[in-house]
Amino acid sequence: MIKTDVCVIYYGKPYQTIISILTLLKYSRHNINKLYITVERRQPFDKFGDIYQIIKEIRPLIEIDLYFPRYFYQLGGLDYERTRNDSVYRWQIPYQYALDNATSEYLFIMHNDMVFHKDMIGDMMPVITSDDSIAGTGSIGQCWSCPGFSARVCHGSKFHEFIPTQAEALELHEQYNTPRKEKDIEVIQTGRFYPMPECRLNEYACMIKLSTYRKETLPKGNNVCFGGNWGFTADLGTGWFYQMVNQGYKFKHFVLEDYALHSTFNPIGQGIQAYSKEDNYNLSEANALKYLIENFQTDASLDLGYKLLSRLRFAQGKLAKKQDLYEHKVKKAFRLIFKR
Repeated sequence: MIKTDVCVIYYGKPYQTIISILTLLKYSRHNINKLYITVERRQPFDKFGDIYQIIKEIRPLIEIDLYFPRYFYQLGGLDYERTRNDSVYRWQIPYQYALDNATSEYLFIMHNDMVFHKDMIGDMMPVITSDDSIAGTGSIGQCWSCPGFSARVCHGSKFHEFIPTQAEALELHEQYNTPRKEKDIEVIQTGRFYPMPECRLNEYACMIKLSTYRKETLPKGNNVCFGGNWGFTADLGTGWFYQMVNQGYKFKHFVLEDYALHSTFNPIGQGIQAYSKEDNYNLSEANALKYLIENFQTDASLDLGYKLLSRLRFAQGKLAKKQDLYEHKVKKAFRLIFKR
């Protein structure tokens, strides 16, 4: 049986992360080889030790490869040549450690606030293996941010059919007040208008063919990495998607809601809002804990051994935070000196 590895980025939300993994395993375990968890160098509200709640619950069920990046990626533009030549720098990019190191033929990438209710991986497998030109499967397009969707000329399942000219893409963006209108117009004016600037393979639940990815993408290929922001793009993932589509690779759209719900425990939605206020973060986790107890009969409590590991990880996280602050101050001082 062909299997996939799975990658999840851990930035807080331990109970939601456990639910994401357990529900995925419930429906798709037979197609999964190994789980890669990248634990961000920074954690919301300094909750560094919570990662061990996940390890305690999940490690008995599947092999886990834990990676702790040296840097915390703050969504800014990346250095192209350093990305190619410096693996430690490259592996700060979301999902890139697993994309470089996974041993299966495919990698299923997901957010850590999912609730699966159907075998998404099982349905993706025959699609992604059916055609060598298919590079990935999943939900395609940030359609809520794209005027093509507002004008009813494009959506995820037909992005490959809607191929506007540069003038047509600009006209659409002028007509609708989308969230990143100015940035999207800037991208179009550089000549990047198909796929539209907001179009991408969404990372909250997608599968990538690793042989194709590694052939075309840094460090061995020339395309930018899947999870990064490269200055010429509107958002994470759009640069890689743009390059791959224009090289003739195909992507198959899957409707996320047919398989999973996203950010169901947060009363104010997803994205950065999930971390903006500690009381909201705690409420979301309380909702998730209730679900975890009711559906999986566990509260993810730690035994003595894991408690000690959790405290050690907390101390390491606090030390790393101080190191980052010191390095930031030193770099700022150097910039001020050399500007004189």
